[in-house]
Amino acid sequence: MSPQHHHKTQRHSSAGVSVLPTPPTLVESSLQSRLQDVFQVALSTLLPDHDEVTPMVTAADPRFGDYQCNNAMAIFKRQKQEPDQFPSWRSPKDVGEAIKGALPSTTSELLDTVTVAPQGFITLKFRQSWLEEQVANLYQTGVQFRAPSPQRIVIDYSSPNIAKEMHVGHLRSTILGDTAANLLEWLGHDVVRLNHVGDWGTQFGMLLEYMRTQGALEDGSDLVIGDLQQFYRNAKKEFDEDADFRKAAQSNVVALQSGESWARQAWMKICEASRAEFEVIYERLNIKGLTERGESFYNDQLPSVMDTLVENGLVQEDDGALCVFTNVSDAPLIVRKADGGYGYDSTDVAAVLHRLRDEGADRVIYVIDNGQESHMRMVFDVAERAGWLGSSRLDFMGFGLVQGEDGKKFKTRSGDVVRLSDLLNEAASRAEAELRRRVSEGGSDPSSLDDAKLRADAEQIGVAAVKYFDLRQNRNSDYRFSYNAMLDAKGNTAVYLLYAYARLSAILRRAGHDTNSLKPDQLSLTEDSERALALRVLRLPEALAQVEEDLLPNRLIDYVYGLAVDFTSFYTACPVIGSEQELSRIMLCEVTRRTMNVCMSILGIKALDQL
Repeated sequence: MSPQHHHKTQRHSSAGVSVLPTPPTLVESSLQSRLQDVFQVALSTLLPDHDEVTPMVTAADPRFGDYQCNNAMAIFKRQKQEPDQFPSWRSPKDVGEAIKGALPSTTSELLDTVTVAPQGFITLKFRQSWLEEQVANLYQTGVQFRAPSPQRIVIDYSSPNIAKEMHVGHLRSTILGDTAANLLEWLGHDVVRLNHVGDWGTQFGMLLEYMRTQGALEDGSDLVIGDLQQFYRNAKKEFDEDADFRKAAQSNVVALQSGESWARQAWMKICEASRAEFEVIYERLNIKGLTERGESFYNDQLPSVMDTLVENGLVQEDDGALCVFTNVSDAPLIVRKADGGYGYDSTDVAAVLHRLRDEGADRVIYVIDNGQESHMRMVFDVAERAGWLGSSRLDFMGFGLVQGEDGKKFKTRSGDVVRLSDLLNEAASRAEAELRRRVSEGGSDPSSLDDAKLRADAEQIGVAAVKYFDLRQNRNSDYRFSYNAMLDAKGNTAVYLLYAYARLSAILRRAGHDTNSLKPDQLSLTEDSERALALRVLRLPEALAQVEEDLLPNRLIDYVYGLAVDFTSFYTACPVIGSEQELSRIMLCEVTRRTMNVCMSILGIKALDQL
């Protein structure tokens, strides 16, 4: 695929054919962007010779307004430094009043109040009728937005090692990467989800040799991941202690790389056993669409990639090895070893070239732990200096470690790394116990429940709790893993979110209205809690745009948690069924439900209509 080849959705109109409306872009839908446009007009009018002054519009303290413009103080300071370049204002408040006075006359249709604080901050409050119109439009069109400029985006995430079980160390890459991919895909980008598994190298020579001596490669023998892990431990011990075994293992690496049939067949058998185990985990985590493209995929490309680097004058010889020195680190990337072999430095350089050139990626995102940042920055530097990058963008979406509650490395009591399957089992088990406790306290006999449904709900809650708790953290930070904290029904958790969604669904079920047939002009926001909920719903595009740019999913968690809190406040203050405003509030509930469902879908969490 050429770099210029991108998939675009074409919409055709002909007699008898329904034409779907194009979803608005994030910019068109964003309250913040609309206000920035308004203030850009005011600033350009007030300061025609200062095009570099851009609006600084942020959400305001709800006690004072909806948004605020923060330019006045900065402009006042510049006026003090460059008095000949600006009008003579005596205070930041004067600047704020001048900006307010330069707002276009059409602003009155959008804003109810515009007030200037003594510090120059301009606080804004939307007109009630305008907010009602925006929510009514959202009710009619559905919650859907698109990126202003759709791109082809490759995301590298999860990346477990063949012949090893997935453990807690794979949790963050898998969840963070999937969330980023979901978001970008939902916005209309052409997303390629790549699983760069570790399926090549010296360890496979060791493993093949040990399995061959044990008869584990014979036809008809079954392999499971637990066996492979034990085989690997035994093989490593033999490799370290037995020179003959080590020599045979090294010969196996050559046989594998050169394509000898017995080695390739055995290697494929090992890979298939590992994939079967990975898929079990991915199914539980609701991870879909991953394309495996491991280190082995690039093996045949390595010589030509090295030739390209040499032609570009980037390679230096150092003790027989071919190296590329970058501006990122004193240590070089070893693109070919002294013995003529290739390592993961070579593979990562080949991979970035393939993604930029063959995949035609406008953006490549690497979801890898922070310990690999220096290495990946070196790879990025090579791509830029070799002329591969062009106008494309490379992002390192790093993340911190998962720790135990004691702040130390998260391990089992025996000191082993925590298997991901065990972690999910424990979360589901605790969720089930809590569900049974709730049933018991409600006066029902737990044994009278549909046991299969209860266990299925517990699985969904447990997995959601793990994912949400991880995504809630700033990805750049380490965090302490706590089952109790993540399953708290009253905190910022998936449990709280799921119960809020189930309550929403219950209201809509009991009301019995066809939510697709209500009239938008019946929407009226009469109470403060209704207005706060409506404003939160309308702020979704801003949250999505932020995550699209900086790849911090905790921003979306903050948004959806705020949405659930605002809904709870609304539900507490405003009766829905049987009230005079029932139809209006049903519409507000439906828009809230759809918005919450979109967020949960992006986060990879399955919504439950009943709990």
